[in-house]
Amino acid sequence: MARKSNKKEQIMLTAARHFSRYGYEGISLDAIAEEVGITKPAIYYHFKDKAGLYEAVLIERLQKLGNAIVEATQQEAPAEKLRAYIETFGAFLQEHRCFAAILAHEFADNGAHMPESAVCELSRTLGRLTAILSEGSEEGAFELNNPMQIQLMTVSTLIMHQTTHDLRSRVVACLEQGGESLPEPNMKDLSQELAQKILRTVRKGDEA
Repeated sequence: MARKSNKKEQIMLTAARHFSRYGYEGISLDAIAEEVGITKPAIYYHFKDKAGLYEAVLIERLQKLGNAIVEATQQEAPAEKLRAYIETFGAFLQEHRCFAAILAHEFADNGAHMPESAVCELSRTLGRLTAILSEGSEEGAFELNNPMQIQLMTVSTLIMHQTTHDLRSRVVACLEQGGESLPEPNMKDLSQELAQKILRTVRKGDEA
């Protein structure tokens, strides 16, 4: 028999859904406790307060993201590392849908509620990207680029795709007005196409 998730895991999974839907300010520990089927004091047994619960939710997912990116970017060629970086980021957001929405809330609020520990974990991804771009530049394969600019191109595109499906559908429906349907890329295809475009941006000459 598969092991049942313990209460702490259930609380974190439920909290992730609530944070993704309502943002940090909009969630209620009472509502989370009710959905899990526990009392509010039972949450405090595992987490000091709402901030502590939010930090735990963020850290768990940011650590998994950082580890996945490090593992995926072990190729020799910087171009393949950069491609893997972008595609792995997209695959992770696809798998962890709530995480994409939580990040979208934080980016909209300029990180107002993101604890320093989570900021440091998030910086791991930028650090890995910086190392890949620096390696490519040193080998003469990449132009010298600002890593933050490439990170913004990557993360904003992927998060917007993951969190705006319904809005895009409404916009496209108004645009088409009986015309042909516009293709809707899935996350995998979008990540691959984005990787190609960013590679064309960073590569020297006409190597893309």
